[in-house]
Amino acid sequence: MSQSMISFVVGLAVVMFVAIFLAGRYRREHKNGPVSRWLDTHPMRDWMRHRH
Repeated sequence: MSQSMISFVVGLAVVMFVAIFLAGRYRREHKNGPVSRWLDTHPMRDWMRHRH
């Protein structure tokens, strides 16, 4: 593989690692946000059944 292709693959791997790390951190910090509390009180079967 050429040098530019290796750089591209390494850069892509770094970007994917950072994205996965940040997504996990965001989920951990916002674990009990308002949306999850709303979904706890409104089961999915209730809001899937009422279509307009």
